[in-house]
Amino acid sequence: SQYSYGGVGLIETPTARFSPDGEFLFGISSSDTYRRVYSKMQFLPWIEAVLKYTEGTWKPYGAQTWKDKGIDLKFRLFEESAHMPGLAVGINDFGGTGAYSSEYIVATKHAYDVDWTIGLGWGRLAGVNNLNNPFSWIDEGRSIRGKGSSILGGSLNIGRLFSGVVSIFGGFEYFTPIDNL
Repeated sequence: SQYSYGGVGLIETPTARFSPDGEFLFGISSSDTYRRVYSKMQFLPWIEAVLKYTEGTWKPYGAQTWKDKGIDLKFRLFEESAHMPGLAVGINDFGGTGAYSSEYIVATKHAYDVDWTIGLGWGRLAGVNNLNNPFSWIDEGRSIRGKGSSILGGSLNIGRLFSGVVSIFGGFEYFTPIDNL
């Protein structure tokens, strides 16, 4: 299923699932303070791309509401097998303002009628009850989100990728035995 940012996922979090190769999707999601219009393309079996335009109705921007454009990319690292979960890595709001920027590594495994997902998220997916960034063991600069990077929108912000604190996220999707329910 699609999550509110346009990619394949669960409500507000991504999964390691991908759409069929070549699928194109256009959608709208709306919540109390956000409205999104998105377009998703499954270019190849291992890459998902989402272009999205978000309106924040909670924050006035002059005579109009606040707007943000973004690009999300998700790459399959491993396909699911009988004993191992599927694994993917993703970058959200790549090259945008950074308002929705996040990076993640996520695993998804189907067992019986349930699809289980667990992941490690940076940026917007870091939420609460944070953990220390495992990449800061290699590069201490990774412990602070975006250290040394530009905060301007519309530029590639490589310095913020996989930086700052991390959190564990997860969820599950239950498939009922009743068709189309």
